[in-house]
Amino acid sequence: MRDLRPVLWQEAFIKAVDEPDRETLARLIREAEFAIVFRRQQLENTADYNDELRAMKLATLAMDAVKVQKLGAVRNLMLLKDCCSFQKSA
Repeated sequence: MRDLRPVLWQEAFIKAVDEPDRETLARLIREAEFAIVFRRQQLENTADYNDELRAMKLATLAMDAVKVQKLGAVRNLMLLKDCCSFQKSA
């Protein structure tokens, strides 16, 4: 996964949120989160990738909501705070 393209994290995200099986869903969310983190590390000048960074942040927030709703995870309060500040800036 060294040459992770932007589309790979997006595909991983879509695959994860569409998964009905809880066990598979948990694994796919971990993989999508890893793909997002890895892609962020690849970006040298983040100012050139504002749209992609915003999409990654929204995908991360969406996966957090899926974890709470479908997996019974505890909501990450830091992400909730980020979401509120994102809504104000959008």
